Amino acid sequence: MRIIFVNSARGWAGGPTSGIELGLGLAEKGHDVTLACHPDSAIHEQLESDPRLTLAPIAIRAELNPYRAGQLAVLNRRVKPDLVLADRRKDVKLSVMARVLSRGDFPIVHRHGAPSHLKDSRVYRYTWVRQVDAIIVNSHAMRDLLLERAPWLKHVTIHVIHNGKDPSRYRPLPKLRGRVRAELGIPEDAFVVSFHGVIQARKQIDALVRAVAALSPKLNVYALIIGSGPATPELRRLTKELRAPVVFAGLRTDIPEVLSAADAAAHLSTAEGFSNSVLESMACGLPMIVSNATSHPEQVEEGQQGVLVPPAQWEAVADAIRWLASDPEARAQLGKAARERVTKEFSRERMLERYEQTLRETVKDHRSASRD
Repeated sequence: MRIIFVNSARGWAGGPTSGIELGLGLAEKGHDVTLACHPDSAIHEQLESDPRLTLAPIAIRAELNPYRAGQLAVLNRRVKPDLVLADRRKDVKLSVMARVLSRGDFPIVHRHGAPSHLKDSRVYRYTWVRQVDAIIVNSHAMRDLLLERAPWLKHVTIHVIHNGKDPSRYRPLPKLRGRVRAELGIPEDAFVVSFHGVIQARKQIDALVRAVAALSPKLNVYALIIGSGPATPELRRLTKELRAPVVFAGLRTDIPEVLSAADAAAHLSTAEGFSNSVLESMACGLPMIVSNATSHPEQVEEGQQGVLVPPAQWEAVADAIRWLASDPEARAQLGKAARERVTKEFSRERMLERYEQTLRETVKDHRSASRD
């Protein structure tokens, strides 16, 4: 298939990361992938020298910008795509405009991965019901959220395809444990609970800070926070105020390596699509402490790969850490099961197979409808 993938994300987070993995994966499977992205984005920076796909730098900022739609229309005429995969809502609207301008006849699929909903307006209803062939979401929780807040989407085909990670890349690296701990200034005998991702309010990282601050010093528990984001200053202030044993590792790209320093992982967000960070931690063999909210129960089964805790209740987080720190046998069993689940159910290969099948069927259905 010839695929144009429109992704206007500028920064670095789970959505752009999974978009890169999807685009490269489809290209590796033999599809001709052209990625339309902002020239100043993290996506463009990472992929500009990658020969596996073609980049089309288009500075998409505002919705319904006729000039950007015109640029996409030129791209349509040059590539002659079998399908356009559009990431953000503005990407969808511009792709619809561009299809009209280029007089194209191909399906548009909205890849909706963020924990948000679509507005109930005439523009949205017309665009998504009349112009979008299908929506792909990354969790059942996301599908339910969309339908709850925009019931009119029941007229649109919605596919659930979970994110996937490469277990050969994200894997336990026990031999690096000592070196990474020494680099981060973490005692070798400490029990370490990690978080990695964007540091923002909805991630509820403060619950992890409060939990480790409340635990007995005899347990020697540290929190390892990997990443950056708008809530970093407030989180550092809270850590200082509580005198919590927290190490801020900053933004890292060597996630499997730095996670080798951890004994467990805590992801306590109240709003996610399908957390890549949770999958990465699981693939690295860490027992999980996750909030019983959003899509987390689709990833972690209570008592199988970790512990589900009530949202925003740091006391429950502290209880879970206390148990894991005191039961190495259970910890090892949960961590092993976590990695096995990613390998069997949430692998990158499985995600790509589902995408490939769904996109092919969408193209086939669109062509059949056009003939009718």
